[in-house]
Amino acid sequence: MRTSLRRPDWLDELHGLLTMGVVLTGIGGAVTTIGILMGRPFDVQVSGASLLSADVPLNLPPGTSIDSAVSLQVDHPTGAQRAWELLATLPAILLLLLVLFLLWRLVGRARHDDPFTGGIVTRFRALGLLSVIGGPVVWAIQSAAGFALSTTLKPLDAYTLLDFAVPGSWLLFGFGMFAIAEIVRRGRSLRAELDEVV
Repeated sequence: MRTSLRRPDWLDELHGLLTMGVVLTGIGGAVTTIGILMGRPFDVQVSGASLLSADVPLNLPPGTSIDSAVSLQVDHPTGAQRAWELLATLPAILLLLLVLFLLWRLVGRARHDDPFTGGIVTRFRALGLLSVIGGPVVWAIQSAAGFALSTTLKPLDAYTLLDFAVPGSWLLFGFGMFAIAEIVRRGRSLRAELDEVV
């Protein structure tokens, strides 16, 4: 006897995953924010070269040195340190939450309505614009806040890690949304032409 398997509806599956993503990101953001405001310990990256003096024996292999970041844990952060940590953490969480929420709404609308409508195209473009502008702006804010946070640990040198993969990922995602919007727009135009021919 042949058993038929249910064909997956990928819009339903994606909508479910996005629902979980929105909920978990929201909970994670709330827990992180409350933890920072309550004064929980957190890590700050500082320059390893400024942390260790040259006369300290480290048993490093010949021809090597410490010049990358070292994480220090701040056990009792001051109010200023909490503010900088919040600014270095919260914008990325909020941007991710907003993008996931907009994607969740977009997929939900595509599940119930005609996906080749002007509203879907506009929503994809809005997501692209949000990612292309918001991603690099949030990355710049986080980098500046991380730098400012490291300046609170004097006499150590100020430090920040500039990871260009982060804004690059947001730009790639944003241009992907623009491309999908264009595909849907062209599909809608072709369907309109076919309707006129028929």
